[in-house]
Amino acid sequence: MRKFIPICFIACFWIFSANAADYLKASNIRFTFLGKEYSIKIQELPEGFSTTQNDKKNFSSTINLLDRYFSGIIPELSSIRKGLHLSDWYYYQLIRKVSQQIIQKEKDYWGYTYCKWFLLARSGFNPLLCTIDNKLLLYIKSNSTIYNIPIKIINEKQYVCMNYHDYNYDIPIEKITPQPIESSLVEHGDDFNYMIANMPDLPAERYVNKKIEFTYKRETAIHEIKVFPEIKDYFINYPVTDYRFQFNIPFSKLTYSSIIPSLQLKLNNKTKEEGVEYIMFLVRNALGYEADSTMYGREKRFSPEETLASDWSDCEDHAGLFFSLVREVYDLPMIVLSYPDHINIAVNLEKPRGRTILYNGKIYTICEPTPQKKVLYLGQMEKKLSTQPYEVVYEYAPKKS
Repeated sequence: MRKFIPICFIACFWIFSANAADYLKASNIRFTFLGKEYSIKIQELPEGFSTTQNDKKNFSSTINLLDRYFSGIIPELSSIRKGLHLSDWYYYQLIRKVSQQIIQKEKDYWGYTYCKWFLLARSGFNPLLCTIDNKLLLYIKSNSTIYNIPIKIINEKQYVCMNYHDYNYDIPIEKITPQPIESSLVEHGDDFNYMIANMPDLPAERYVNKKIEFTYKRETAIHEIKVFPEIKDYFINYPVTDYRFQFNIPFSKLTYSSIIPSLQLKLNNKTKEEGVEYIMFLVRNALGYEADSTMYGREKRFSPEETLASDWSDCEDHAGLFFSLVREVYDLPMIVLSYPDHINIAVNLEKPRGRTILYNGKIYTICEPTPQKKVLYLGQMEKKLSTQPYEVVYEYAPKKS
């Protein structure tokens, strides 16, 4: 017996040490985010995740494993979030990147989606998982107004679907109601805000030069700007939101510094009316036009910087870029006009021109930043639009006014 006890103890210690070694075995996940390389240390899962495809019964066990092995990366994600001043949308793109490293989307879509749920929940949000027709939908509690993706109302709170695009925007939600996985409900959590109030710093070496050229009053105008081509990758699934969200997405610092100061210098000796008209011609004539239905088969809205970086954009994108440039150069009151098949901008000028609109005590001059069959100047619009009904869908008032 005296010999057995030490041997047993040694054996148990060896087994425990081996298990502890497995448990403590660390590795790094590496990924590129906003043009920069990142490495995060994680605890390796000894036997990996069991496949969770199409089986909601695996939710609890998968979340338990994620909690046990990956809770430690939440502070690192928070550090990146703070360091880059990430909006909720950009932080979600970071979560997508990290989730892909932990559970590959292509191999186990349900597990990958569980991982996104886990990281969102542990980051302080209120995500929700639902099943429909053997498909898994990830929702997030949000007060933002969203138009082109499904929402659910639970206990008078709005949840917005975040992965509808993974199913090619084709799920019969109008016929079948998605059913929540009850254990995934988070009692408390912050609302996810789709407003993007600031752009993170992006690596200068990943920008490219772009020449925008157009004709204004029989003279050729050229502006050399810098754009970040990868910007489109981070907005590819950004939903259709209120115009106040889309139009107010700021430029990144390098793009801003490459176009706004040069515009201000160019327009220094012009009246505000002449300057606004110049910007209108720039947006209308220097950028290609194509309808979303042709390019994407659905409605898609660009941020102003995306429009600058893209070869093609539609009337809403042209209007958004025009709005953004006028705001940055002159910061004038503006309204967004929605017609049945068109979007336009009207600007409050000291000296109104042509066709105007009286709204909330201010006179706004119609501006057309989208290519038309004939040349249109301030206060001019296509004849067919002049007889169509419109709605003021957003009023911008400068803080100083």
